[in-house]
Amino acid sequence: MSAMHPVYRVAQKVRLVYWRVFKPRTYGVKVVALGDGGTVMLVRHSYQSRDLFMLPGGGIHRGETVLAAAERELREETGCRLGNARIHGEFFSAAEGARNHITVVTGTASGEPCVDGREIIEAAFVPLDLLPANIAPASLRRLIEVRDGLPPAAEW
Repeated sequence: MSAMHPVYRVAQKVRLVYWRVFKPRTYGVKVVALGDGGTVMLVRHSYQSRDLFMLPGGGIHRGETVLAAAERELREETGCRLGNARIHGEFFSAAEGARNHITVVTGTASGEPCVDGREIIEAAFVPLDLLPANIAPASLRRLIEVRDGLPPAAEW
């Protein structure tokens, strides 16, 4: 285990308390990065729901476009590049306290996953037709939409 994991966990707990108290508006992206042979990139974080696979993603920096944020987050979390990026849908979630606006971006991933071992402890391409049982529910809903060509649902 990286020495940074406890720091990330504490920072996440502080962030969640802040979100519940102040309910800030946040803007983020999640990336459905499709690989070869009907696969998709999933990650596991060191600090949040460590047992669950999720879509890569994170916050949008001030002045950054949604597509640029998606490309940056995929590269930072997995070492892979995103091509043919396009917006799948926009969602809202207040589940963790913040008023979180989430844009889901789809595209093709290139490269081999390589994680830093601090924030992300696992990144892997998994078959879309054999998704793991331990996947975050919202990530699963987005993957089913993309895989089956469905429109984005009304809720996260």
